[in-house]
Amino acid sequence: MRPPITHPTTSGDDPPQTPSLASPAALSTKAAGVVRSSARRRILSGAVATVLVATTSLLTAGAAQGVGVTVDPTPRALRLPPPGEDSNVAAAIKTSLDDPTRDPTGANDWSCQPSAAHPEPVILLHGTWECAYENWNGLAPILKDQGYCVYALNYGAPNGVSPFNAVGDMVQAADEITAFVQRVVQTTGAEHVALVGHSQGGAQARYVTNLLLPRGLVTKVIALGPTNHGTTLSGLTRLATVMGVKKVAFSVLNALDMPAAAQQGNPKSPFYVNLNGNGETIPGVDYTVIATKHDEISTPYKRAFITAGPGATVDNITLQDVCRKDLSDHFSMSYSKNVAQIVLNKLDPEHPHAILCYPQLPILGSTNAKDRCGFILAPIIRFMGLLLPNWRGQCSSLG
Repeated sequence: MRPPITHPTTSGDDPPQTPSLASPAALSTKAAGVVRSSARRRILSGAVATVLVATTSLLTAGAAQGVGVTVDPTPRALRLPPPGEDSNVAAAIKTSLDDPTRDPTGANDWSCQPSAAHPEPVILLHGTWECAYENWNGLAPILKDQGYCVYALNYGAPNGVSPFNAVGDMVQAADEITAFVQRVVQTTGAEHVALVGHSQGGAQARYVTNLLLPRGLVTKVIALGPTNHGTTLSGLTRLATVMGVKKVAFSVLNALDMPAAAQQGNPKSPFYVNLNGNGETIPGVDYTVIATKHDEISTPYKRAFITAGPGATVDNITLQDVCRKDLSDHFSMSYSKNVAQIVLNKLDPEHPHAILCYPQLPILGSTNAKDRCGFILAPIIRFMGLLLPNWRGQCSSLG
């Protein structure tokens, strides 16, 4: 197993920054160069990036990277969604309310055959009170465009078709996910798969990998804002305990056939005892956890992080340590272009690329490079200079 790689970054409008380190054990990298203004504009418009790099050096910091693996200094060119495509979570929620079984763009092409470059199908697991379309209509088409076979399911809906899934018992939901993974393997003939999960889906990815699926089938688990050890919901569960209403609230959720919310508020529930009771990893799997400081659901955000056991690697990444201008919250992080680049590097660790950092807003953060500040908040930002004043001139929606 290789140690975690660095996440060298560059900004589309500022001079390339010294690459941020995603974990203490990561390698230090130093990148310096000049980005031509014309290439900068092409990057921001979603076209192919051209970055001139003077030097890129890799310095060891207590661990050696895989032999022959270097960071490509040119950031990946990310797919630009066409007009009308839901490229932020708010728009995707609206669509999913009308069509809750709709597949994310680029997902569930059952004729897809994994390529030699990307032999592992990528299976996406949504979070609580979400559905596949709402959660993954940003990342799925990017992965598909990069050459991956992508799959996503709706799970954990005890009352049938609903835009609000992953509410049922989490242990039972894991069985649904296991069956779906096995279907993907049988259909594609793949020897290995990669799992990418958000919120509950991140914890479920680890659960089915560690406990239910055959050893060696899953080689990569990538979790975005996962509830790996439960959540305080920004302190609401603690407040409920102090007020003496926590048991009543959890009883109501159970009566409504929504036990998953209560289970994630209790790190001693059977799901978490099974998941974490005998170590948090298994040998032979590369685990990545991406957490945002602005998470309001999976809290405290560092509770998402896990510890590597024998034979496994873990890279716990705080998103703002890689891209400081990324203000993604829990709901929007699966639509962050910065998160997408980290995920792509983790899916293909033999060919990592430098990360071009984009500003991203909470809720309205978009995979559309032209919608860098969110069309609704743009006038407010222009008028009052809210959030980060140095975004002015970076956001095409500001003119």
